[in-house]
Amino acid sequence: MKVTLKEYLKKNWNVPNSLTLVRLIMIPFYLVYFGQGLKYRALLMFLIAALTDLLDGTIARHFHQITDLGKLLDPVADKLMVLTVLFSMAIGNSHIPAVIPWPVVCIVLGKELLLMLGGLVMLRRRVVVFSHLIGKVAHVLFIAGLTASFFHDWFLANTTLRPTPDLLLLWTAVGCTLGALVFYVWDSIKKLRSAGEQTPKA
Repeated sequence: MKVTLKEYLKKNWNVPNSLTLVRLIMIPFYLVYFGQGLKYRALLMFLIAALTDLLDGTIARHFHQITDLGKLLDPVADKLMVLTVLFSMAIGNSHIPAVIPWPVVCIVLGKELLLMLGGLVMLRRRVVVFSHLIGKVAHVLFIAGLTASFFHDWFLANTTLRPTPDLLLLWTAVGCTLGALVFYVWDSIKKLRSAGEQTPKA
């Protein structure tokens, strides 16, 4: 039975998914402000996006509005926003200096690519790997570290900590995200083995 686009949207479109869409819309606004050197307006866009992330998940769970579209769209919006800020703060421009080390960007990007490829493999095998607490902790740390990176110059001028607090948060987030990657790989292998054992032999 074919489902029309109108029927699909009626079934899947709700407040949490609307907030996720807002988060995606924030990305071009962030880039425009960042490109113009309006650092704190860009930061505001990022913080609004982070707030919608918190709200959509809370509303979806509380009001039982979790949908297939939301399961797909929400992590995509999260990753795109975080990667956008990571890259922009690593590249910088004539108004905003680069402050995030490229190894952080490379590790995060590599992890996301591995998870994407792994997810495709698992999808073909009809095996689902759920998110784990360490992955959620890493995401929160990245949000905190990225937010703090907008104040990197202030930390340099007013604290003696080296690396500065923003970089400490980001490297801690990197450690957590690598831990999450190890967990997902281990969990995926375990589930693939379990699925293989349950498959009837010809």
